[in-house]
Amino acid sequence: METIQPYLDYFAQNPSWAIAIVFLIAFGEALLIIGLFVPSTAVLVGAGMLVGTGHLDFWPILLATVIGAILGDQLSYWAGRLFGERLKTMWPLNRYPALVARGEDFVRQHGGKSIAIGRFVPGVKAVVPGIVGMFGMGQLYFAAVNISSGIVWGAAHILPGMLLGQGLALAGELSGRLVVVLLVLLVILAIAGWLIRLGVAGVSPLIGRGLGRISAWSRRRSSPFWRRFGRTIAPENPRSLLVVIFAAVAVTALIALVDMTIGIFASEAFLNTDISVNKLMRELRNAPADDLMVAITMLGDWPVMTALGLAMAGWLFLRRSWRAGLAVLAAIISARIFVFALKYGIQKARPIELYPDAAAYAFPSGHTAIATVTLGVLAVLVSHSMGRWGRSVVFAICGIAIVAIAYSRLYLGVHWLSDVLGGFLFGAIVTAAFGVVLETIPPRRIAPAGLAAMALAAIVVAGAAHIGAGFAHAVELYAPRHIVHRQSITDWQTTGWKKLPYRRIDLAGRPEEVFAVQWLGGPAALAAVLDENGWKLQPKWHWKDGLPYLNPQATLDELAPRPILHEGLRSLLTWTKSSDESGDNRLVLRLWRSDYEVVERGGSEPIYLLSLTRERLRRGMHLYAVPSPVPPTEEDMKAFLSVMERTPAIRIIAGTEATDRTVPVLVTAAQ
Repeated sequence: METIQPYLDYFAQNPSWAIAIVFLIAFGEALLIIGLFVPSTAVLVGAGMLVGTGHLDFWPILLATVIGAILGDQLSYWAGRLFGERLKTMWPLNRYPALVARGEDFVRQHGGKSIAIGRFVPGVKAVVPGIVGMFGMGQLYFAAVNISSGIVWGAAHILPGMLLGQGLALAGELSGRLVVVLLVLLVILAIAGWLIRLGVAGVSPLIGRGLGRISAWSRRRSSPFWRRFGRTIAPENPRSLLVVIFAAVAVTALIALVDMTIGIFASEAFLNTDISVNKLMRELRNAPADDLMVAITMLGDWPVMTALGLAMAGWLFLRRSWRAGLAVLAAIISARIFVFALKYGIQKARPIELYPDAAAYAFPSGHTAIATVTLGVLAVLVSHSMGRWGRSVVFAICGIAIVAIAYSRLYLGVHWLSDVLGGFLFGAIVTAAFGVVLETIPPRRIAPAGLAAMALAAIVVAGAAHIGAGFAHAVELYAPRHIVHRQSITDWQTTGWKKLPYRRIDLAGRPEEVFAVQWLGGPAALAAVLDENGWKLQPKWHWKDGLPYLNPQATLDELAPRPILHEGLRSLLTWTKSSDESGDNRLVLRLWRSDYEVVERGGSEPIYLLSLTRERLRRGMHLYAVPSPVPPTEEDMKAFLSVMERTPAIRIIAGTEATDRTVPVLVTAAQ
C-alpha cells in the first residue's frame, strides 16, 4: 500500500490535476475517430474508485466527466454541420470508410436516439455526433439529447467506480495489502482489455489498407504465384485480413519464444527480472488475496480446461462441424504434448518445489499455455462470424481471463515471469495457427451463440465442482513456504525469546501491536484456559463473514473480528470478550504460529504468538459497519496477564523490562 499511497495522497492534495485528466479523457473519447484510441472506461472508472475511497470529491469528478463528454460530442457535431458530406473525405474519417458507413446506417436506423444510444456502442460512438451534424440535425434537439445522455453516460462510469472504490475501502479496513493486490490485478486486466480491443478493432483497418496496397502490387506481377497471393490477401476477400493477422501473430510469437528460450540460458537479464518479480509477489502475499488467487488458478487447472475443450468439441460435432471439432481437439492435445516436451527438455526449476516429474519444471507455464490455447480457441470460434467490434469484445473477455490466470501463477510464486510469458507466447502460436485453419470452415455451422453458452456452462459447472472439491488442498499446496528455526528450551528461556517478533507485522510491513505472550504448550491448552476465564472462541474466518459488514445497522456481536494478518498470515485461533455494557467495545485475542520451535525430549513443539487488541464499532457513510481496532489500554494488558498468572496450569518463565522496550511475557503450560 505504501507504494501507491503517495500517488493517492497527491491526487487528494491536488484534485485539479485529477479533474483535468478526467475532463480530457471524457472530451477525447467523444471526438471523431480519436475516441477509438482513448481508454475512457478504465480511466473514468478508476477516477470513480478514487471517489469511493475518499481521495477525490464526487461532484467535481462527475461534472468534469459530463462536461467533457458533452463538449466533445458538441465539437464533433459542429464539424459535421460545418463540412457536411465533405467530412467523409477529410482526415481522419477518410481512413475509416467502413466505420463511417456503419455509423450512417446506425443513425438512419435509430434517428435522434442514436446520439444517446451511440454513446454506449463501441465504434459508432466515435462517429455518430459528426454524422448527425452532417445529416443536418437541429442544434437545439442535438443539445437536449447530448446533455441528457452525457449526464447518464458520466454517471454510468463514475458510479460503478465509486461502488468498487467503496469495496476497496472496505477491503482496506480488513487488509491494506489486499488493496494493492486487487488494484494491480484490476490495472493489468483493464490495460489488457483495452489493448486487445484496440488491436482487434482499431488497428485492423490500417492492416486492411496495407493489404490492399500489397495485393494490388502482387497482382501486377507476371508470376502466377504472386497473382494468386494477391488474390488471397485482397481486401475484397472477406477472410483475408484475419488470415494475415493470425499468420503474423503466429510468426511473431514463434520468434519471440525462440529468442526468450535462448535468452534464458545465455543472459542474466531474464534471471534478474524473474527474481525481482518473484520477490515483489512474495511481499504482496496475504491470506485474503491467497484465497482469491487460488480460486483463479484452479480455473486454469486441467480438469476445468479439459471440460471446456471437450464442451467446445462436443458442440461442434453436434453441429456436424467435423473439421472444426477435430481442429479444437488437435490444438488442445498438441499443446499439452508440446508443453510437456518443452518442460522436460529445458528443465528449468520452479521458484518452489510443487509437483513431481516433468510438472516440477517451470518453463513454460502449463497453466498459462493451456489457458491461452483453450480460451484463445474459444475466442476464435465464438467471434468467427462477428464484425470487428464484436470480435474485439470476445477477444478482450477471453484475454482478461487468460491474464488473470497467468497473474495468479506469478502471485502464488509457482512460476517465474519468463515462464508465464513463455506459456503465453506458446499459446498464442497454437491459437493463431488454429485461427488460420478455421478460416476455411463455413461460419454457419459453428453457431457461436450456442457455443458460447455451452462453454460458459462448462466453465461454471466444472470450475465450481473442481474448486468445491479441491480448494482446501490447493490452499495448502500453494501456501507460502516458511523456514522453521529450532532451539532448545533452555536457549529459548534465556535469550532465544528475543529472536521472535516483538510486534505484529501488518501487510504493509509496518509494526503494529506488541505480542503479549509467547506460548508453548499447544492451542488446545490455551483454549481451555481462556474458556474458563470468559473468552469466546470465534469460528475460522470465511469470506461470508464479511457480508454482515455491509449492514450499517449491525451490532458488534453480529460482526466477526477483523481478519488482520501477521506477515501475511491469518491467525490460527481468535477469541473475543466484551469489555463494556454497551456492546460497542470488545477485546480480541489472536494466536499465530511463529517460525520457531523448541526442541525437547527428542521432539519439537512450535512457539505461538498471542496478541491482544481492542475493537470498537465504526460505521461508514451509511454503507457499512466494521470493527475498528484501537490500542489496548494498560489496564487491559495487566488484567489479561494477571489472569494468566493466577491460572495453576501456567507458569511464567520470563517477563522483564529492557531499557528501550517492554519484553513480551513468556508463558508455557506447566510441564
